[in-house]
Amino acid sequence: MQDPSQKRDRVMLQGISLRARNVLIAVAMYLAFLIVAFAVISPEQYDLAAGDVAPATITASRDIVDENATERRKTAAVAAVSSVYYRDESVSEVVLQDLETAFSGLRSVRELGAQIRSGDSYSGAYTDSDYQQASALVSDLSLTNFQLRTLMNTTESDFESLYQSLLSATRTALVSTINEGQVEDAIANIQQIVAYNTRTDLWYNIGIPLLRKLLKPNMLIDQEATEANRQKAAEAIEPILYKQGQNIVVKGDRVTSDQIAVLEALGLISGDGPDLLLYLGTALIVASILVTVILVADSSLQVELLGRNSLIMFISAMLTVLVCLLVGNYTDMAYMPVLIAPILVVNLIGARPAYLTNLFMSLYFSFLAFKGTDMLTTDMLRVLLMTSAGGTLAIHLMRKNPTRVYLLLAGLAAGALNFVLLSCVGALTSSEGIRTVLSRSFAAVPGSLLAAVLCIGLQPVMESLFNLITPAKLVELSNPSQPLLRRLMIEAPGTYHHSMVVANLAEAAAEEVGADALLVRVGAYYHDIGKLLRPQYFKENQVGDNPHDRTEPRMSAAILTEHTRDGAELARKQHLPQQIIDLIQQHHGDTPVMYFYAKAIEKYGADNVDVADYRYDGPKPQTEEAAILMLSDTVEAAVRSLQDPTREKMSEMIRKLVRNKMEDGQLDECTLTFRDIGKICNAFETVLQGVFHERIEYPDLTAKKAGRPREKGLRSRAGASK
Repeated sequence: MQDPSQKRDRVMLQGISLRARNVLIAVAMYLAFLIVAFAVISPEQYDLAAGDVAPATITASRDIVDENATERRKTAAVAAVSSVYYRDESVSEVVLQDLETAFSGLRSVRELGAQIRSGDSYSGAYTDSDYQQASALVSDLSLTNFQLRTLMNTTESDFESLYQSLLSATRTALVSTINEGQVEDAIANIQQIVAYNTRTDLWYNIGIPLLRKLLKPNMLIDQEATEANRQKAAEAIEPILYKQGQNIVVKGDRVTSDQIAVLEALGLISGDGPDLLLYLGTALIVASILVTVILVADSSLQVELLGRNSLIMFISAMLTVLVCLLVGNYTDMAYMPVLIAPILVVNLIGARPAYLTNLFMSLYFSFLAFKGTDMLTTDMLRVLLMTSAGGTLAIHLMRKNPTRVYLLLAGLAAGALNFVLLSCVGALTSSEGIRTVLSRSFAAVPGSLLAAVLCIGLQPVMESLFNLITPAKLVELSNPSQPLLRRLMIEAPGTYHHSMVVANLAEAAAEEVGADALLVRVGAYYHDIGKLLRPQYFKENQVGDNPHDRTEPRMSAAILTEHTRDGAELARKQHLPQQIIDLIQQHHGDTPVMYFYAKAIEKYGADNVDVADYRYDGPKPQTEEAAILMLSDTVEAAVRSLQDPTREKMSEMIRKLVRNKMEDGQLDECTLTFRDIGKICNAFETVLQGVFHERIEYPDLTAKKAGRPREKGLRSRAGASK
């Protein structure tokens, strides 16, 4: 016996492996749809430089700011902002004091010049020693020899005139305002006052250098306030923005450097890196769509997204996307066969997965619809309505009648709905005439019919590829000319007849509880094909001789229980769908063969017999259909053995047999409820009442020579009634 801890470890490893596989499937699906989205969303790149003539009109793939032009506007706005000043009252006193001090030194230099000229040693020119001595008297001013000579040659009256005029004009200038950065303007104003009564050489060589050295502004710039005003001015400038779909460059125009910068930012120039924001946004949106679908599947529709179902949904969706993109590149988007995926999925694996697939297609196509268009809202609305409303109607019409004729009718109905919806959208958004709107919208009808026709062609391929059990496949498998059914009819006619009756019972019960009636009927046809290997060992095929009379009880039980394994193996060799194989394996669960078990106890004693040796391999029924097939098989075989099958006896026998199956735990792993069990028993009674109805007893008529024609006709009618 296996150690429980080993079993737990194996289950845990299987769980980890399943999760890893599921993650890989999800990642693969995401990457596939992301690659398609990138291919659709990625803009065309151009080989352009500033000054080239644009070969085509290029529009913005998303909203983007013209940074260069916007920056120039901001610079101009900042430059236009006036500085904010504050007055420094201490400047006047400092400047006037410095002037007094400077003129004191200058006066000494002038006096030195007069003294040198009056001396006996003066020869008409000043020596280097004289200049050095004069320069030392005004060391703070750094005057040149030429300036010193001008000052030394100045008369006292000229010097005093300069002093008085300059000091007065400076005082007047300081009483008003001298802004920071405008000292030269103040000097020019002082010059207009002083220069007209001052010797020119004295003014330019002494007056102006002195003012440039000592004059200071008394209105200083408030840097913090000025910077704040400049910041406000820059922020007040609206950026120059290209909206998505707006022309950046018009065909035939010369491209400017600003336009090149915008195109580079959008990744539209050859050799530039990709537009990372565009790709990042696309990746996040596709991920959000998939997450939304997964959450809806888990919380609302309760659809298993992993395994084969997810692969079918993925392939159907991807085929639809590729076909629609191909059609949309050459015609109006209304022609796109967006209904391929929902119709395929509802026919292949059911309505709930189809609704989920349609939800994904609606969101995904709506996202792809804004590729490089200036009609973003209209196109997205058109695609959203075509996929969501049209797809939902098609699924609703197909979910219970998935025939090929009805498929075309569903496509036509969905196309008509899409025509009405697109016409309404056109009436609301288009400036074209009503005839043009209706003409464009009518394209939805052939587009939907195209989807239906493509589904008719694709469905057999998908059925074969995934070995799917669709209604069309079930109808095909129910044909008596199928190899296994034909063998059963010829080699095991009793089993064949038993299977037909079981099929009637199972179908009636399935219809009562809402299970898949067609699946359980076809499963009943094949449930006992394992008996083909040893048909003579089964009671319904025996004529007189019973091999079990010569066989050990355990061997007899092994032969009987082997027929589920043999049947599953035959089904696999004939490539029957997995759902049929599951019904074959599960229709006995792990029920014991009580007849041979009791016979073994009688022969060997209860202590020497293990009931496990007399049980079927199982598993127990996992679905409603498998449980119904088990009960149908059990009831048919037991009721057939009744000597006088009255309605009361049949009802009592049916409910006893069903109760025994429940007590043995055979129905523990399926989803049938007690109410379902009651409906199933009632359905069994109704069908069996028709099979084992009470017959009238015909009189034994003695044939007379004269009445042979009438006797022959009577017998013919009697035989027909039987």
